[in-house]
Amino acid sequence: MKMAHGTIRKILYINLAFIGDVLLSTPTIRALRQQYPNAVIDMLVIPWAAQAAVGNPYVNHVYTYDKKGEHRNLKNLWKLILKLRSNHYDIAITTNFAPRGALLAKAIGARVRVGYDTQHAGLFLTHTVSASRVVVRHETENQLAVVKPLGITTSDFSLAFKHNPVDIENMEKKIGISANKAIVVICPFGRHPLNSWSIQGYVDVLTALSRVASCYLIGGTAEKERLDEINGKAGFCGRVLAGELSIGELAAFLVQSSLVITVDTGPMHLAAAVGVPILALFGRSDVRVWGPRAACDQVIKVDLDCAPCITPRECQHHSCMKGIKSDMVIGTALKMLATKRS
Repeated sequence: MKMAHGTIRKILYINLAFIGDVLLSTPTIRALRQQYPNAVIDMLVIPWAAQAAVGNPYVNHVYTYDKKGEHRNLKNLWKLILKLRSNHYDIAITTNFAPRGALLAKAIGARVRVGYDTQHAGLFLTHTVSASRVVVRHETENQLAVVKPLGITTSDFSLAFKHNPVDIENMEKKIGISANKAIVVICPFGRHPLNSWSIQGYVDVLTALSRVASCYLIGGTAEKERLDEINGKAGFCGRVLAGELSIGELAAFLVQSSLVITVDTGPMHLAAAVGVPILALFGRSDVRVWGPRAACDQVIKVDLDCAPCITPRECQHHSCMKGIKSDMVIGTALKMLATKRS
């Protein structure tokens, strides 16, 4: 169902997942922009992911839906719905399996409402796509599949992030980057604990790479103690940045780096969006769905029958990450840094 360009004036893209998911929506929103170049394209996201959405160069406005906070109050929720209704969206697209986005699309009065058919969401949508994923595809391709009823397609699955000059200025004030060495950024911990590697592994990597590069350990404020532990055991040869940078400031910082070593987490996708070489450590996550895709990126994973993990139970052995050895990471990182310099 292709819709005439002139009849589509406003589009709302609803993604109520995490930072990485919002960043991975870039190819689909780019394709929407190409199909409807004169339309206003807005995003509705959770507060935690708002800055990631603001960095999308194809989005006009970003609205937040705080399902666990402000908008648990029905009065506040109704205010949000009225605001979105006043925008008179022609199309609302919801990309999450939970039916909440479909309910919101219906509540705001969008003429065309597209999303998954899961959990009775089809009752609130005008066009649905199957939530059954028979073929394993990257999440960027999964999101593109949601807009298939609109006739939207693309072959460009690259990510993008626009830089705010204020974020660049603030980042430089906070960090004060020295240009004497290459910069290596290490993001040790993911949102899911089982995505993380061992403390000792990071100690070994930090110790080795600090001889040839300026190393930074990044994470949220909740991870500061563990980041400090890694840095301390490595002889304080790195610098810890725990919750000190906004997403925009982190993006500006990552651009300055030569390599990002990370697990499957939001900053990995942010690094991909700003075009920094990534060395990703994968275990339970499916690299075919969530992995970085640039030619310069490398992934280290151990092939096991149980990986990627599809069981909701907590893993008892964590063999997928324990099988990754320090020398594997150090060797690959040094090769990537040498390639970057040449």
